[in-house]
Amino acid sequence: METKADFLIFFVNGEKVIEKEPDPTCTLLHYLRSKLQLTGSKNVCGEGGCGACTVMVSKYDDENNSILHYSVNACLTPVCSVHGLAVTTTEGIGSLRTRLHPAQEQIAKHHGSQCGFCTPGMVMSMYTLLRNNPQPSMIEIEKYLEGNLCRCTGYRPILDGYRTFSKEACAMGDNCCKNQTESRKNNKCNDEKRENYSPSYDSTQEPIFPPDLKVNFSAYNNKSLLFESNGVRWYRPVTLTELIELKHQYPHSKIIIGNTEVGIETRYKNMKYCVLIHTCNIPELTNITYTDDGIKIGASVTLSQVEVVLQQAIDNSSDEICRVFKAVVEMLKWFAGKQIRNTAAIGGNIMTASPISDLNPIFQACTAVLQVLSKGNSIRKVSMDVNFFQGYRQTVIKPTEVVLSVTIPYTDKNEYFEGYKQAIRKDDDIAIVNAGMRVVFEPGSNVIKDLYLSYGGMAPTTVMAKNTMQKLVGRKWENNLVPAVCQNLEEDLPLDPGAPGGIVEYRKTLTTSFFFKFYLTVTQQLYNKGITQENTIPRSHLSAIETRELGPSKGSQVYELVGAAQKDDNPIGRPVVHSSAYQHATGEAIFVDDMIPLKGELFVSPVYSSNHIDISDEPLFAVEEV
Repeated sequence: METKADFLIFFVNGEKVIEKEPDPTCTLLHYLRSKLQLTGSKNVCGEGGCGACTVMVSKYDDENNSILHYSVNACLTPVCSVHGLAVTTTEGIGSLRTRLHPAQEQIAKHHGSQCGFCTPGMVMSMYTLLRNNPQPSMIEIEKYLEGNLCRCTGYRPILDGYRTFSKEACAMGDNCCKNQTESRKNNKCNDEKRENYSPSYDSTQEPIFPPDLKVNFSAYNNKSLLFESNGVRWYRPVTLTELIELKHQYPHSKIIIGNTEVGIETRYKNMKYCVLIHTCNIPELTNITYTDDGIKIGASVTLSQVEVVLQQAIDNSSDEICRVFKAVVEMLKWFAGKQIRNTAAIGGNIMTASPISDLNPIFQACTAVLQVLSKGNSIRKVSMDVNFFQGYRQTVIKPTEVVLSVTIPYTDKNEYFEGYKQAIRKDDDIAIVNAGMRVVFEPGSNVIKDLYLSYGGMAPTTVMAKNTMQKLVGRKWENNLVPAVCQNLEEDLPLDPGAPGGIVEYRKTLTTSFFFKFYLTVTQQLYNKGITQENTIPRSHLSAIETRELGPSKGSQVYELVGAAQKDDNPIGRPVVHSSAYQHATGEAIFVDDMIPLKGELFVSPVYSSNHIDISDEPLFAVEEV
């Protein structure tokens, strides 16, 4: 592993890129914009929260002989991590000099671009979806756009433009001629029912995956890499033995999968890690296995893959054994955006040990089991129990140990599980408080055998309400349980008035309201199963546990029609596409930050003076020469 790699090799928009000495700290976005002058992808938040930098990454799946396409935040993706992969930016799918791609054309025609900064990211999220599903539903379109924020246009015109790709674009729905077999396609839909329908997208006309990456798959993916620059080493081992050796040699190294945590630390917290280890090419960390106890998921499996696997288990199994799986899938709906879930891994989410992690309360409440390994030792199992989190961002896992997998357990018929989260906004937001809750009853009764209550956002770690859990064992699941739990939770989860995060009283209230929801849900299920003979839930409380599927967003635009006498070249009163919209969509619009700096160019920045100095004697601006 100490042999340095010769080159970093990947493809961008079909062209081969070879970098001799890549910087391990350089992001894909910086490389695209500064090295390749592909400035369509924008640098806005720099932490994967806005989606303006979205690009599509494609890789060959040798095992299934297929091509995988997924959207990523280029601002967090290390350029070293795309070795052997293909990257597509908005410049690579269409331009005003050649032809517009339908994903670019439709967002512009439907007035989905205003300032244009978010537009290339919107285009690439939609483009990725079309490459995976040429005729998606509106629900799928909205899901793929969750991680793309727009601050000026609003989402209605964007969704209007992309509705043209969905089956909902036709009022005939599933009966649309586009959805029929070849023998029925001659029965065309009524044109009046196909308003705004655009059949222009043809998936067969997309660029092919670079043959070199497929033919030489083994050379690109089965070879260990080491890149070194500016005192930072980037390792990409391809065997578990190599990884264990590296972790033993560099116990304080950072394991990188999606870089969704380390990337933010190095950019905004001035953290520097001298050794980074990329673990996406190690089979033991990417396998998914069905066991007698649950589903064992490799630590490097992405959250998008986790969601797919657990949903398949839910669809093909009984409700009784999948209650934890349902809680995880439900939580992942509100976990960041699609781009983050495509790269962030389940093992990294656990080991980051954030006190407001969305998944760790669920894993702790279900007592998920980790497999860890270190040099010279056999694999040991670690339960995510009450002792797992030792302090702020600290766990019982030793620095020299590597997490191999996490087993999410099945539930049984006497076991009930739910997860909860409250954030400022529904989509793509960090939690204020979240929770995982599990109760196990004595067989055929409502007597509590075990209770697990895990909370995030209430302490420097994900924390369990230990005293509450112990005091409720042996009690019946009845209405008088709720006041006792509320009192005990307040003692178990104290918050000082000046606790980090603020809104202390609100957070305390959330802990009890989450349990109340859990109590109502379990009570209803016990009644439905005939374990309790009387439904003690007042009808007025049932709304607290209703899960409403809102369906796709709806909106409308109203404007006056122009008179028949108005000339065609008179734009007054007409919804005309603004002149820069197509350039925004293709990445050809040049903003100030997209301009190549000139030698000797001057930059001006404001200078702040301290309170005790008369600002009249201080310069208002500082000038720096490049």
